[in-house]
Amino acid sequence: MPSQGIGWVYAATGLGKTLFTLNLAYAIASGGSFLKYTSPIPRKVLYVDGEMPYNQLYTRALTIREREGDMDFPGYLHFLTPDKLLPLRVPKIDTVEGQFIFKEKLLAEKFEVVIFDNLSMLSSFDENKANEWKPIQDWLLHLRSLGITIIIVHHSGKDKNGYRGTSSMMDGADVTISLQPVNENDLEDDMIACKKFKVKYGKARNFGGGDALPYEVNFQNGIWEFQSMEKSELQTITEMIGLKMTQMAIAKELGCGQSKIAKLVKKARRLGLIRD
Repeated sequence: MPSQGIGWVYAATGLGKTLFTLNLAYAIASGGSFLKYTSPIPRKVLYVDGEMPYNQLYTRALTIREREGDMDFPGYLHFLTPDKLLPLRVPKIDTVEGQFIFKEKLLAEKFEVVIFDNLSMLSSFDENKANEWKPIQDWLLHLRSLGITIIIVHHSGKDKNGYRGTSSMMDGADVTISLQPVNENDLEDDMIACKKFKVKYGKARNFGGGDALPYEVNFQNGIWEFQSMEKSELQTITEMIGLKMTQMAIAKELGCGQSKIAKLVKKARRLGLIRD
């Protein structure tokens, strides 16, 4: 995502969107790397969380620091949470007052990136009404014109591959990232120590080709790993063939066409993963 960009991360509850986004925030603030992403230089980041208490968010950040090392500029990652503002409340981004407060803070403290986690907790508009979304979008575009990069965390809809609300939400976005379960059991696993999901781009305005392909992420025992979706599918199909499953049964199990399975089986044979 470019500087002065607008990005979205959306996923089902419990899949790991805050963990994913917090690691992104740390990489941006430290000028470091996370999964496939690298921040060329440190950027000052304000992470606004409308739900989690400060101590939980800060504890997660300390865990990331243990793995990634100290920041060159320790003051480059700031958290704003409900309990830190008591007796006041976190401003809503769909109100004139809230937008003014956030804008003044971002400019006064020279933040380059702001992350809003998540949209439903930081606003009270009807997500299905495009006319109620437009004032928020206009404000986000205004922040972008002031040199600020915005990342919004949101929930997926009933369709776990899509997001909740009007389609106009993504009109001004440069990149949208959908975190999707590898299987339905992933939605039942709320353990922070272990997460597994797919990363797919709904929108990729400034990049394409191999960079825009989906990939699979695994987080376990503090270690992040990722691999291409094709590699993951090849491994899965190889295991299923080893279990003597037919291509028809594999296609049904994975929810795809037999022609795709046939191509992947052929490739697996060519790579020596499957031997007759």
